[in-house]
Amino acid sequence: MISDTLEKTIERLPAILSVREAADFLSTDRWGTYRLILSGKLPAWKDGEGNWCVARCDLRQFCSKNTNL
Repeated sequence: MISDTLEKTIERLPAILSVREAADFLSTDRWGTYRLILSGKLPAWKDGEGNWCVARCDLRQFCSKNTNL
């Protein structure tokens, strides 16, 4: 379960985030975010240009599972 404050912060994010935006939100570098994606802990996909994308709802679910955030 995530706090109301974190929930409101997540709602202000774009519906689809880049790896850099997700990394900024998670307070990590983009390589740490890539590791989360490649390990399957953070769902993501590549767009038509080959850039990784993270859905806001997937980020919310990740935060719910990792309660230390």
